[in-house]
Amino acid sequence: MAKALASATISHWNHLIENLKASPKDFYVSVERAVRDRKAPEIAISRVDWKESGLFSAEREYLRVSRGKYIFDICGAPFGEGFFVSWWLGEARPSPLGPTAAAIAVLVFIFYVTSSKFGFFGGLFYTFVALAGIMVFLGAALGEKEAVYLFVIPWVGPMFEHTFFPPTYFSIDTALMFQQTVHAAVMEVVDEMTKAQGIRPLTELERKPVLREFYKR
Repeated sequence: MAKALASATISHWNHLIENLKASPKDFYVSVERAVRDRKAPEIAISRVDWKESGLFSAEREYLRVSRGKYIFDICGAPFGEGFFVSWWLGEARPSPLGPTAAAIAVLVFIFYVTSSKFGFFGGLFYTFVALAGIMVFLGAALGEKEAVYLFVIPWVGPMFEHTFFPPTYFSIDTALMFQQTVHAAVMEVVDEMTKAQGIRPLTELERKPVLREFYKR
């Protein structure tokens, strides 16, 4: 099982379906089929484990659907006499420790080399020039999925993200299309399960996701 990355939540949906009997495994298989049937481009599907609470707590399996930097973590679980379904849409955000340490090491090395030849202030100047050049190169060479490892570096990361991967109408529309595609797949499976067991379908209000950050970015 792949371990889950931390993510910045963008939107969320959940509902407890009373009297519905289902297994998480069968639910995930059905949702995966429904997502693949829609033939959305650049989709990856996997399973991830999230901790139920703290470090030593049990883990619960989720179905993950990802596209670029966006990830859907989908949950299906029995609860009491019903079946709970939820999903979380977020941006993959790895731990900043590794990327920050690597960035510091590179800058210290560049400063050491340039300052030994050009002095302290010369080293600072050429380190700044090198940093700018590295950012331009990486901005052109990396895709958004790989660039998230740079986004989390303090100070430099946010500047890099807003310079080379700013929010645009196209990026927001694409993310919304991804959300609606996966949400429709989940609703299709929920409708199949409720119909098969003679349970009323969800209302339009019960189907509506909660958006959090799309329009604040």
